[in-house]
Amino acid sequence: MRILMATYWYLPHVGGVNTYVNVLRKELLKQGHQVDVLAHDTERNENIYLLNSGKYIKKDKVKDLVFKKVYDYYERYQPYVEPWVRWREIERYTYELCASLFNLDQYDLIHTQDIISTRAISRVKPVGVAQVATIHGLLATEHIIAGEITSKKSLPWAYVCAEEYYGATSADQTILPTHWLKKMLMRKSFGVPDDRLTVIPYGMEVANFLAKAKSPTYEYIPFTEPNKTILICPARLVPVKGHRYLLEALAKLKQKRNDFVCWLVGGGDLYYELVALSHQLNIHDVVHFLGDRKDVPQLISHSHIVVLPSVQDNHPFTVMEAQVAGKLIVASQTGGIPEMIEDQKTGILFPNRDSDQLAEKLDLVISDPELRNKIAANGRKWGLQRWSPTTLLNNTMEIYRKALHSAKKGESNEHLSQEENLRT
Repeated sequence: MRILMATYWYLPHVGGVNTYVNVLRKELLKQGHQVDVLAHDTERNENIYLLNSGKYIKKDKVKDLVFKKVYDYYERYQPYVEPWVRWREIERYTYELCASLFNLDQYDLIHTQDIISTRAISRVKPVGVAQVATIHGLLATEHIIAGEITSKKSLPWAYVCAEEYYGATSADQTILPTHWLKKMLMRKSFGVPDDRLTVIPYGMEVANFLAKAKSPTYEYIPFTEPNKTILICPARLVPVKGHRYLLEALAKLKQKRNDFVCWLVGGGDLYYELVALSHQLNIHDVVHFLGDRKDVPQLISHSHIVVLPSVQDNHPFTVMEAQVAGKLIVASQTGGIPEMIEDQKTGILFPNRDSDQLAEKLDLVISDPELRNKIAANGRKWGLQRWSPTTLLNNTMEIYRKALHSAKKGESNEHLSQEENLRT
């Protein structure tokens, strides 16, 4: 098959979408399929390009035209709509038009990776080209957590709920990594029908990850005394990842003991705020901000405990990586994480946003290396069986076949028309 994997987000980057695309693309290539990837080229979203081909569209040339049309429409007919919503509409229409310039009829199937690209591609792909979507998270509630939306009675909330609905229903088939996300999308706010959704957990390149973990790192690693336990939190510094609760827990832990350090790996908007908080809590001597790194497997291999304090998370690769590396994972009991960890068996769970409980769990496993190693060993056994990339490929190919069958029969999403009119 000729397959296009498309996302609104920029690639490559450090994050779950990037990892998922890379894993699935490599498995498809092994089977002889041709795979292109369409994405923004940088975090600044300047161009939309096909990875490895050199083909790109200068986004500004398209966006200038879209901006005038969309802005004039809102000013004339819906002046009450917030600039934040207008911007999202302008971005989606721009991506949609740019994507249409890449000769989409050359593909048998397009696999979109987020709600924005899914809706956009569904509107411009040629008839007969199948579309599958994988939805990697619930952006609507992330906007609430980040403070970008402050009320569920507001127009922006109604807008992002509609985004989620169309993102989950516009493709021929929709894949979700967790049952948690499926349940959330079926709630009244989003109203996605059960029969539109299939749960397929992620896979990872286990052998490649373990090989990297054993290789030397030439980037900076903070000096740590031999008798200190190393905690590591590889996660973007954004509100949804819950770093504040980890820092609060470390401050409580430091009142009991001083035989640990914590590495925070990742960049993000909260960097200065979290650095300031570490000083305010008097833990700046045990917390090290390492920024974005290309040697995360090596850093995990140097650590003893992986911590993930997310406020909301769907299917974090951090949990998978910790397990296959044989490291104890301590994570919040939120989102899809409980589907990945059996508490006290393959990892440790603590209540979401509860820094007291997190401090107690960390104190326990730092004090009891035998318990820590036992749970880590169980997690490794589970992870090596569960996160196989072959399983991901086989399950995904079944969805591809269903989507291709639908496209061949000429089926479409016409059933959305009435609902779309009502929502509009």
